[in-house]
Amino acid sequence: MHVYTLPGSSKYNVLLTGESDFVMEFASILESKGITFSILPPMDELDELDMELDIVEQAMGEASFDADEYGKFADKVIGDIRDNAGTFTHLIDLSIEMLMDRKTTLEVAGVVNPLATVIVTSLANTATEIGVMTGTASRIVGIGLAPSVMSSSTRIDLAGGLNTRPEHVEMARAFFESLGYGVDVVEDRVGLVQMRILATLVNEAAFAVMEGVASPADIDNAMKLGVNYPKGLLEWTDEIGISVITVILDGLYREYGQERYRPCVLLKQYVRAGWEGRASGKGFYTYEKRK
Repeated sequence: MHVYTLPGSSKYNVLLTGESDFVMEFASILESKGITFSILPPMDELDELDMELDIVEQAMGEASFDADEYGKFADKVIGDIRDNAGTFTHLIDLSIEMLMDRKTTLEVAGVVNPLATVIVTSLANTATEIGVMTGTASRIVGIGLAPSVMSSSTRIDLAGGLNTRPEHVEMARAFFESLGYGVDVVEDRVGLVQMRILATLVNEAAFAVMEGVASPADIDNAMKLGVNYPKGLLEWTDEIGISVITVILDGLYREYGQERYRPCVLLKQYVRAGWEGRASGKGFYTYEKRK
């Protein structure tokens, strides 16, 4: 039987999970701030997962992972969170996939750390929905982080779910403020504020390219010179990842059913072709492939 107690010190102890590239980027931020963290690779989904502890133990025993996928943070990867049960102050899920693809990992991590604040990316689902589906409804907080954006942004959107206790919203706010972010607490909606607006603008820019209105370079120059954007929309999309933008738009379209959120066919085609942007060497622009 495990005894669940959080560390007596005020220092944070963070458990990261989600997309490996996304996790490594955020891990670099935590490392720069001297915050203790571990990495839990996503688990395969189990049918009819029962949250009794013996079933959790079975899930942990069956988990497999490749620590080398996390590069210089390979030594931070843990295969069995029972060894650190109850010690994490924050569970942070940096997943891009839809809800059912991240459900099992959050269920298992949450049940062995029942006091931790659970922070999840709200790119395609609301915190309320994720919390109810994963048994973490009272302590879940959604954030608007996306790859590339988190390293350059100075502000972050944050939203508790409808069932979230206020103290967990404050725990999440204090944590991100300790990283140097300004925090805006907003309503719990798909994509929150920053990423919702950015994805919508990118979608319109992609339609303009597809319809032959202007080239990607001309569109980006117009946005930088005309409205003083720090980066062109399509350049930004290539950095974030075209599939990430498409996931956000899919989530918004599913949630609201409004035509303005329907992902541009060109974005879908690029994703199908593997044209992710800078990471793959090709997106709206062509890049030298990473060696």
